Amino acid sequence: MFTNADATIYLYSKVDGAEKYTRLPIEGVYWEEISQSTLLRTGEKNSVSVLLVIPLESLESPVEFTQGKDIAVKGIITDEIDSSSQKALSNSLTVFKKAHKCFTVTSVDAKLYGSEAVQHYELACN
Repeated sequence: MFTNADATIYLYSKVDGAEKYTRLPIEGVYWEEISQSTLLRTGEKNSVSVLLVIPLESLESPVEFTQGKDIAVKGIITDEIDSSSQKALSNSLTVFKKAHKCFTVTSVDAKLYGSEAVQHYELACN
């Protein structure tokens, strides 16, 4: 499978009411940014979405994604998101999103069939 970038996914989880983000660096993904412009009465609105294809062979094991919560960043990012309390999580996410061009995973399509060489996840991110 053709790859052109590395990515870091911050996987969201909620255990016993506590929210947490776990960093998952992934080497060898296909990252395609799609720019769109919409003309509104109030002016032009530009947006960028991402098609992120993750070959299964780039992961140690299959991953459980959370649509609408997981965060994708192009490149290997070493920053962690502090989940020690709700306030720390909120502050950490604000700082993190200012420092990096982040995209929220909006849909996940697991293509985990066929030979191992073609198995992959397709993520749409906004």
